[in-house]
Amino acid sequence: MSAGRERTALARSNAQASGVYHRISYGPSEANHLEIFADRAGVHPTFLMFHGGWWQEGSIDDAGRYAVTLTPLGATHVAVGYSLAPSATLAAIVAEASAAVTYLIEHAATLGCDVSRIVVGGHSAGAHLAATLVTELAPVHVQRAISGLLLIGGAFDLEPIAESYVNSLVGMSADEAKRLSPVNYVPHRNIPVLLRVGEHEPSEFHRQSELLREKWASHATVSLATVPGRDHFDVLEELDMPGGSLLRDARALLQLSGT
Repeated sequence: MSAGRERTALARSNAQASGVYHRISYGPSEANHLEIFADRAGVHPTFLMFHGGWWQEGSIDDAGRYAVTLTPLGATHVAVGYSLAPSATLAAIVAEASAAVTYLIEHAATLGCDVSRIVVGGHSAGAHLAATLVTELAPVHVQRAISGLLLIGGAFDLEPIAESYVNSLVGMSADEAKRLSPVNYVPHRNIPVLLRVGEHEPSEFHRQSELLREKWASHATVSLATVPGRDHFDVLEELDMPGGSLLRDARALLQLSGT
């Protein structure tokens, strides 16, 4: 078992012990599940996380791990599972992201989620899915529900990706790559958007985040920062450990106290 999945197993154990754990289907696909973690009863600010993997790898187990650090601060943590290419098109995966948020909104009170403070995070391809939720790629009720974004090493301009090896399984056409790129839209609400890129990530990830910052700067409160000493993968440790810079970012977006 990977270290990340060990952390998710620990998060499940902790949440089950406190009596606040749910695993729920939000759609027809076998992968369409939400896992909800909290360390106490009640309704709490909510952090919704989409895992990375170029829309073709990863699972809900890669997103639940952050409950270990977030729930002690008073958050409800929600890990999202979604279908993967090539069994699903990217357009279908984007629609699943909105369906996950819709389900959460409709069942918020039962699941311990404060609908006034829903922050969405994502890494790599997961950051792409998170970004779509505040644009015309998502229904209006989903756009209105999001109070902040934490986008880590994200893919927001899909046209170069459509010409890369990644697309051999994803199968985007040139038109789809353009239509599903968050850089071609703007948010319709002025929410905080934190763009974070590891210092040692490939230059394309820095370009992608800088481009989104430029496109969205007049429509949202956008902050772009480099995470020192981190690459595309170990940057997530900053969300996974007390005192990590990404954990501080998430806490600020959720308006939580703590260290």
